Amino acid sequence: MDIWLGVLAFVLFLGFGTAVMVCINSIKRQTGIIIKSRIKHRINNAEVIYANLGLIVLAVLMYFKLFLFVPAVLAFVLFIVLSTQIQSGITDDGAVVGTSFIDWEFMDGYKLVDEEDDSNIIILKIRANRRQYVMVCERRDREKIKTIFTNNNVKVIKVINQD
Repeated sequence: MDIWLGVLAFVLFLGFGTAVMVCINSIKRQTGIIIKSRIKHRINNAEVIYANLGLIVLAVLMYFKLFLFVPAVLAFVLFIVLSTQIQSGITDDGAVVGTSFIDWEFMDGYKLVDEEDDSNIIILKIRANRRQYVMVCERRDREKIKTIFTNNNVKVIKVINQD
């Protein structure tokens, strides 16, 4: 039984540790953002509850001196905290959308859509890797976005289909 608990603790730590590394990599890539997306990850109630539950579990584990799952719980709490710091935008090397980084060479095309409800924003739809990524940008960055995409040989697409 102790062996299986050790395996479970290791697998949980490995999973949450990998998620932490993905978040750190995304945060590093976002330092070069030229044009920021207005869609930011907002902390919602579930994330606050999960982080607090993780800290409560950590306190209970420490109280009962069960140190086996402590690294996994710490990695989980760190993942929740780091995931709230990720933002999207366009860099010199490609586009950062959430935890995904899209190199210019993998982009099939893009489309700028005017937002009817808000005259200050436009919606940038990027087609890459057989998926569609969406960013909300300032309308004043429209020409800059077009220039960046044109300089990197990404074509304009009239209609982007949903998969």
